[in-house]
Amino acid sequence: MKQMTDRVDAGLNRLSRRQFLQAALVTSVSAGLLAACSTGAAPATSGGAAAPAAQGGTITVWGWAGTIEGVQSQIAAFNKTYPDFKVDVKALGYEDVHTNLLNSIVAGSGAPDICAIDVLRLTQYIDGLVDLSDLAKQYKDQFVPPTFDLGSYKGKFYGLATDSEPMGVFYRKDLWDQYGIKEEDINTWSDLATAGAKVNEASQGAVALYHMNSNTTGLFEVLAVEQGFSGYFFNTDDTKVIVDDPKMIEAVTALKQLWDGKSVQRDPQGDEVTTLLKNGKIATQLIGPAWYPMTFTGQMPELAGKWRLMRAPAVTKGGPRIGYQYPTIFVIPQQSPAKETAWELARLSLLGDGARALYEKTKVLPAYKPLLDELKTKPDPYFGNQNIYELWQAIGNDTPPIFFGVGFTEAQAILGNHLQAILRGETPIDAGLQAAGAEIRSKLKKG
Repeated sequence: MKQMTDRVDAGLNRLSRRQFLQAALVTSVSAGLLAACSTGAAPATSGGAAAPAAQGGTITVWGWAGTIEGVQSQIAAFNKTYPDFKVDVKALGYEDVHTNLLNSIVAGSGAPDICAIDVLRLTQYIDGLVDLSDLAKQYKDQFVPPTFDLGSYKGKFYGLATDSEPMGVFYRKDLWDQYGIKEEDINTWSDLATAGAKVNEASQGAVALYHMNSNTTGLFEVLAVEQGFSGYFFNTDDTKVIVDDPKMIEAVTALKQLWDGKSVQRDPQGDEVTTLLKNGKIATQLIGPAWYPMTFTGQMPELAGKWRLMRAPAVTKGGPRIGYQYPTIFVIPQQSPAKETAWELARLSLLGDGARALYEKTKVLPAYKPLLDELKTKPDPYFGNQNIYELWQAIGNDTPPIFFGVGFTEAQAILGNHLQAILRGETPIDAGLQAAGAEIRSKLKKG
C-alpha cells in the first residue's frame, strides 16, 4: 500500500481503516436496501442551530472513501424532495478533508455543506460547526450506543456517526487450541501475558502469542476506558489530565507485563504484522477495532474459519472488558447557506437506505441500530460462524459515553513518546506517566 498510517495510531503498524477503504473498496453496493425511515421536513430549530432552508443551489459534501457512499446512494431520493438542489460529492484524501475544513473555518469561507471528520478531531472544529441538537435528538434511539453521544461536546451536538468502533481482541483459534490456550481462561491482561509463556515454550519461540509496539497508545486507550476514563486522556468534563492517575499507573503496569512477556513480537514494522499474522507466527491481534475484519477478509482470505473475536481482557479480574476507537461523524459547517437542507441529506445518508448502502460498500460496523439488529442474528463464516456482530453490539452497549476532548491528538502523541520509554525500561512507570501528564498539562493548559 502507498502509505501505512494516516496518523500515529497506537503503533499498530497496520493500515488505518480510512486508508484501507481508500486503497480497496471492499464490495459493491447491494441492490437490496433497507426501507428508509420516514422523511419529511426538518423540524424547526432554536438557538440558531440552522438557518431557514434555502430555495435551491448546491449541497457540497466532503469525505473520503468509506464515508461518502451512503450520500451517493441517496442523491436520487433527496432530489425527489429537493429537486432544485444539486449534490456535489467530493472524495478527498483523509488528511486533505481535515486540513481543508480547518483552513476554511479559519478563513471564514470555502467550507462544504456537509463534511465527514474523524470524531477524535471534533474539538478542532466546533467553533465553526452548527449545533444540531434540536434536529438530531429525535433520532437518538436509532443509533447504537455509544455512537450518538460521540458527536457531542459540552452539551452541544455536532455530528451523526457513520459507523461504530467497539474494540475487541482477535485470535487464531487453531493456534490457541494447538498450544492449549482457552478463551475462558483469559480474563485479565495478566492472564494473557502468562499464557504467552506456554506458547513460547511449546513452540520453542517460533510463535508469538501477540505483538505490541512500544508507543502503543491504542492499548493505553482501551485500558483507560476499562479504568473508567471515557475521555481517554482527560476527565469527563475535559478540565483535567488523567494519564498519571493511580488507576492508569495500574493499567500501564499491566501493559508493561505484556511487553515483558515471553511470547511477544515487539515493534514489528510496516507490512510485517500482516505477514506474521498470515503465516501463523503471531496468534493474536490485541488492538481489534470493529473495522479490522476488513484486513482479514481483504488480505487473509485463506484463513477463513480460523479467526475468532473475544472481549478485551480486563485490568483486574471482574473488571470491565470494553474499549472504543474512532468513528467518523458528519458535521455541518456554519458557513453553509442551506443548513436544514444539508441536514436532510445527512440524515438520509446515515439512516435506512443510506446506512445499508454504506455498509454494503465497506462492511464496517454500522451505527444505525436497525441494521445492526439485523446483522447480529447472522453468523459470520469467516469467523467460524461466530456471531461477531452480536458481540460487537454487546461491547458497545457496555461502553460508557465516549468523548474526545480538546487536544486529543496532541495528548496521544505526547503519551506515546513517554509510553515508549516506559515499556522499553528507560523510565519507571509512575515517573514516566507523571512526566507525560506534566507535559500534556503544560501544552494543553489543562489541570
